[in-house]
Amino acid sequence: MTPVSYPEYHPHAISRPTRGHTSPVTYVLLITVPAIVAVAALRPR
Repeated sequence: MTPVSYPEYHPHAISRPTRGHTSPVTYVLLITVPAIVAVAALRPR
């Protein structure tokens, strides 16, 4: 068995969303808000 070596940890190498990229929260809101409005519209009064 050979020892396992891992690459050095570089905290600045973590990918962060930059300008021009859409946040996952935006996608969640784009899906949930119309769904809530549709459910509210179809709800019996």
